[in-house]
Amino acid sequence: MAKVEKEMLESTESEAMTNEAAETDVVEEEVVDESKFPTLLLKRVKRKGADGKEYRNYFVFGRVRGRDVEVAFDPKDKGGYRVLDIVYDEKNEADLVIGEGVMTDDKTGKRTKYLTYVARNVDEDGSVWECGVKPSRDSDKSLLLMLLNNAHGGGATA
Repeated sequence: MAKVEKEMLESTESEAMTNEAAETDVVEEEVVDESKFPTLLLKRVKRKGADGKEYRNYFVFGRVRGRDVEVAFDPKDKGGYRVLDIVYDEKNEADLVIGEGVMTDDKTGKRTKYLTYVARNVDEDGSVWECGVKPSRDSDKSLLLMLLNNAHGGGATA
């Protein structure tokens, strides 16, 4: 099993266990390690819905086993769409920065690793603009895992 795959599976399992044990007191530590994962390009795509309104969707595009794939992302909460508009401003691209954080359960002392996803842009003045995002569905997490495992061979593309 590839190292990245193992780390992502462990973090997904830990994330599920953490969600199930939501009643316990958990303190989230601020340390996020972004050095283990490559920075991918998160593109904003404008599409018209069936109702005729224009919607913005967010994707990482790449190739897995010779097939074009797109990994969909959403902001962490509904209000995040406004924040993403600020992050992207006039651009249609931002860096997807993947990091690893750690939570500690106050009662048991158990430390749980999890992955963080941030859409990040830096403007001309050097100001950093960012918003937390998450893969839209479990299938998007699986596709992202495939892209990351393949990233050393050029799997994730712009």
